[in-house]
Amino acid sequence: MQRKNLSYIDFIFRSGLYILITTLPLFSISAQERCAVPKILEERARNNPNLSTQQFENWLSSQQILQKVLSPLRTRKEKVTVPVVFHIIHNGEAIGTGGNLSKERIDRQLEILNEDFNRLNADTTETLDEFKALASSFDIEFIYAKQDPDGFETSGIVRIPGSLVDYSYQERSILTAESYWPAEDYLNIWVADLAGGSLGWAEFPISNLEGLEEASNNRLIDGVTIDYVFFGENPDSPTFESKGRTLTHEMGHFFGLRHIWGDGGCSVDDFCEDTPTARNSSTGCNLGKITCESLDMVQNFMDYTNDACMNIFTEDQKSRVRTVVENSPRRLSLTSSPALEAPPVYDVDLGLSEVNSRYTGSCSGNFNPQITVKNQGLLPIGNYSVQLFVNDILEESIIVEDTLNSGEEKTIYFSLLNFNEMGEYSIFYNVDLIGSFLDERTDNNQKIEYYQRIQQASLPYEKSFNNITPWIIRNPDEEESWQIFDVGLGVPFYGNRQNFGEREDIISPIFDFTTINVPELSFVFSQVGDSIPNNIKIYASYDCGRTFNDLIFSNSITDLSTAYPTDTVFIPEHRLDWDTVKIDLNRLKDEPSVCFSIVAENRLSNNFYINEFRVQESSKKNREIDIIRWEDVNPLVCNETLEGVITVKNVGRENIDSYEIQILENDNLVNEFTMNNEVLVPGQETQINLIIPVPSSNINEYEIQVITPSNDADIVNSLYLPFSNDCVEELPPLRLSLNENGRDNWYEFNPDKDAGWTFNPNLLAVNSNSSQINTKGSEDWLISPLLDVSRVNYLGLIFDISYRKPFRQSETFEIYISDEGGKYFKSLIYSKSGDSLATSLGNDIKEQLIWRNEFVDLSPYVFRNKIRLAFKIKHDNGQDVNLKNITFFVGQSPPPAYPNTLEPFVIYPNPVQNEINLHLNLEIAEEAFFQILDLNGKVMLEFIEPKILNQFISFDVSQLAAGVYILRLNTDRISATERFIVIK
Repeated sequence: MQRKNLSYIDFIFRSGLYILITTLPLFSISAQERCAVPKILEERARNNPNLSTQQFENWLSSQQILQKVLSPLRTRKEKVTVPVVFHIIHNGEAIGTGGNLSKERIDRQLEILNEDFNRLNADTTETLDEFKALASSFDIEFIYAKQDPDGFETSGIVRIPGSLVDYSYQERSILTAESYWPAEDYLNIWVADLAGGSLGWAEFPISNLEGLEEASNNRLIDGVTIDYVFFGENPDSPTFESKGRTLTHEMGHFFGLRHIWGDGGCSVDDFCEDTPTARNSSTGCNLGKITCESLDMVQNFMDYTNDACMNIFTEDQKSRVRTVVENSPRRLSLTSSPALEAPPVYDVDLGLSEVNSRYTGSCSGNFNPQITVKNQGLLPIGNYSVQLFVNDILEESIIVEDTLNSGEEKTIYFSLLNFNEMGEYSIFYNVDLIGSFLDERTDNNQKIEYYQRIQQASLPYEKSFNNITPWIIRNPDEEESWQIFDVGLGVPFYGNRQNFGEREDIISPIFDFTTINVPELSFVFSQVGDSIPNNIKIYASYDCGRTFNDLIFSNSITDLSTAYPTDTVFIPEHRLDWDTVKIDLNRLKDEPSVCFSIVAENRLSNNFYINEFRVQESSKKNREIDIIRWEDVNPLVCNETLEGVITVKNVGRENIDSYEIQILENDNLVNEFTMNNEVLVPGQETQINLIIPVPSSNINEYEIQVITPSNDADIVNSLYLPFSNDCVEELPPLRLSLNENGRDNWYEFNPDKDAGWTFNPNLLAVNSNSSQINTKGSEDWLISPLLDVSRVNYLGLIFDISYRKPFRQSETFEIYISDEGGKYFKSLIYSKSGDSLATSLGNDIKEQLIWRNEFVDLSPYVFRNKIRLAFKIKHDNGQDVNLKNITFFVGQSPPPAYPNTLEPFVIYPNPVQNEINLHLNLEIAEEAFFQILDLNGKVMLEFIEPKILNQFISFDVSQLAAGVYILRLNTDRISATERFIVIK
């Protein structure tokens, strides 16, 4: 027998059919692929990129540990009861024939389930001696549900002709829709003819950790599904004799158990310590199987062995299952379900069934009210009336005189209602007996639903949410819901952590999309980055809010976390606490009636907020080429032509096969190109080499234009190339000066003409101004002077950096070194972004910056003789990057911290024997004259350094006799001396 979980789905191939399938070219399933878990998991990962089984396991482990520590004797020994409903989905056969199983077979399957889960199975005596001490009872009893969702008595068995002949796991939503009872109160077990060789599958329990977002959304398929052939006892089942253990196995998955080999091999665990590791699944019943240097537990219900071989669950499996039962919301709620108790039985009891939908609407304002009446009492009822109230005003009363026998029901149809005014209408139904009989139970005599006539709004549309009107809230659970806060529209999830999985809807006005060419929806949102963000989706309706079936946005694709987690209720305070999502609605442009439902699902996280909602003409054109960035830059030239590579991108919606590039200087055209050699599809980038004639002036700016032809006006996008004829060479050491009168020939390159790098003398730093630049991905450069490194063997770069990383945005800082004597910047020597760049974290702006010192060894590049460095910032509209103390020094390792002194240099060691070191720290680089003198003023050694700043200088003093000497330093600005002692 083969059983395999898909984390949520246990997809199992029926062995008999497997042999048949492998002979068919259509399927091409090899023996190694008889369980399609890898393919299904790949599909699941694509659809839910945040899904993480490991995170669920971490949560489950923490719950188990907590429970063992705090309450070892708590409900572990208390038996819990779970109500079961069997949905028998058949093909029209008589009861007891084919898939329409007999009640006796269903009864026996329920007995088997209870035997296996409580160690009452007759084959416990066959458990191997090695494992008998580990065997455990789960103390869980499964019973037939005693009342249905409407409060009527039930046998716990529902028989429904299916819409399909058989069902694959991909069609499980179709199968469960054939017959479904709320998964919070009923353990749904669907029994049908399963396609694809599947024996069955089960849904894993939901948790409150990141990675299982889809579990709550799957409440409509939550339960267990079994092929009718392997349901209960069936000696005629193929490959092995069914003894009802397929349901036992799948029920283990339903309560959180994994396969005992962990679906991975010896190194993969099933998170139960007392189940030995196994390399793979087992078939047949090889009791001596050893795969991971220990005896495999092939008799465990969570292996793939034959039914007759299975007979054990373990203590750790019990701990795992009971942890899930006592903590996972929909498993816990089963143990207190009203279905555990039979409904009260009265002689006279007339009640109303639930309405189909608590909320509805239509474009016309017409509504057809109807309600179903059921005689739930023992005696027949002959006369009763059903009333319809609209907003608490009696609209219509219908008297029925037909006899309604016990258990019978009748649907009552009222006159058509027309709601002309916009807004919400409560539709209230009530049933009363007529005559001398009194209804002995009245709590089932009223039902309510709501009709919402949604207001229309013109486009473009903008809502800032300082009030709700004309939006409409749908709040079926009458718990937390959308409301207005000081910061905008939100849901107070933080204070409502008991309502896991509940959905809160708010409905927009209706828009006519035929009045807009290219529609775009955008909203501004805020939410902390909890382990599981709240589930946010936006659906579109084309029938004025009656149905919302078109999912246009989901945060499983676009993360909506904007701020770091907090232990208190989250209220957005800072600019970076908010961000914007834009949704292209071009496919809706011909729809005359569209409204949106924003659905927030409670994931036990913090509050979620929206403060702007817009529907307007998209900024995205049908045809547009834009310049994205410079790939190579040489804005500093020495009498040569300017060259470079730019990247352009098709940012429109249509293919573009022709566009122009023009280069202008002082609005005069100096060069142009027609690009028609390739077709650019939407989103495609390409690189273009640019050669520009020798500039007519030493300092100026070129404008690079890319022109896209259009049926209307041509679309022109520009990038700017400021340049300077800068051939001045500097010698190291060198430090960036923040003196406004001169910056040592440092140069700012700002192709977008936005804020860019600026010098801040108050901070003694340069600032990227990323917080002011809205164009994400734009770049700015800070370029060093041309350095003559021909006279040094070693060269280092040190600088201090400060960057407070926000939660959502991430700036990138890179350093390039030039090739070809400072002409191009192609060699990347430093790159950090996000967390690796950060010196602190937070969306707020701190007054005191936190700095980190960085060192880059430039010695491998001194062979080039002349170099430049470019410091590039890539903006993300987050926080600013600050740099200070950018210094080139002569050396191969970062210098130690300079002593806390105002002196321009220090000497060490002192006394000295052979070699003395000078640690220099000047504010301005300049030429220096050094002398070593004895106490009589005799010059023992002297030399000139063409430029000093902050480097180390070593002197060989081994030839000096023992004694006291004086080191003298003279520059144009300073004169300083220091004594030192030579010892022998």
